[in-house]
Order: sequence, then structure tokens, then C-alpha cells
Amino acid sequence: MTHAFLLIVYLGQQIIAQDMYFNDIDRCKYFAERLNKQPPVPNRTAGEDVPKNRYYVAVCEPRKVNSKTQLIY
Repeated sequence: MTHAFLLIVYLGQQIIAQDMYFNDIDRCKYFAERLNKQPPVPNRTAGEDVPKNRYYVAVCEPRKVNSKTQLIY
């Protein structure tokens, strides 16, 4: 087992990706910052009292992973 940083990507409140692991926090934060700067995505199914746009939110979380079975960038 080794420590790695998991990049978790949300669109609004829904997790859309959590399968990218990085060896160092700086590399993970680079991709998180790039995703966080993306323009909003229109929410076509939004009704009243629901936001018309959804935003990407990406965070890095430390995890213990098996480096023999999990690809780590």
C-alpha cells in the first residue's frame, strides 16, 4: 500500500469522476485548478428554484492505494 492523491470531480453535487490517482499533491492540484476554472454547464432540466447552471468542482483527497493494481500518474 502507498499513499496517493485522488482527484474527485463534481458537476453540481454529483460525483462524475473519482478514478485518477497522482503521486504528488502538486500534480493533483494542477488538474483540480484547471477543472475548477471551466465555464458553467447549462442545466437543461432545471425547473423553478433550481440553478440554471452547474459548475465543476474538483478536489484532491489523500488515499491509501495498492500501487500494484491501481494506476498512479
